[in-house]
Amino acid sequence: MDIRHTIERLSATESIRDLLYHYSHLIDRGELAEVAELFADARYGQCDSDGVPVGVLIDRDPAGVLRANESFIRMYGDPPTPRTKHLTTNVRVTVADSNIEASSLAYVTVLQGTDELPLQPILTGRYFDRFALVDRQWRFTERLCCIDHVGNLSEHARRTLA
Repeated sequence: MDIRHTIERLSATESIRDLLYHYSHLIDRGELAEVAELFADARYGQCDSDGVPVGVLIDRDPAGVLRANESFIRMYGDPPTPRTKHLTTNVRVTVADSNIEASSLAYVTVLQGTDELPLQPILTGRYFDRFALVDRQWRFTERLCCIDHVGNLSEHARRTLA
């Protein structure tokens, strides 16, 4: 590989990591409409432990992503936030040789603390993500979440996880 190709690959990796972290910041600030826009070009839903989709996926429908999040996440305060911290770790990014497509696998740990719930982990899982470079910007094309462990979701979830 030449140096330019390597630099493009490194730039892609860092841009994708930044996009992953941007999601965490938005969701923890309760900016659910902005979260939904991140997935405007993506399939979005749950998967099994191998990253195979399970259930119905939301397909390139930011309004559907917004409805799904609003119907699941409890909000607190003004401005409303879920009182969570999404910790995205162990991020592995794989950029295709073309440098215009990529995938990643990352761990997620969600912490929450409310007036009724002491600060604690409430969920761990993995994100199986795919990306494409669109107009010189990396975009999600798929986000699948595998939930590995569930703690006390009583202060977070409006409904039971499927």
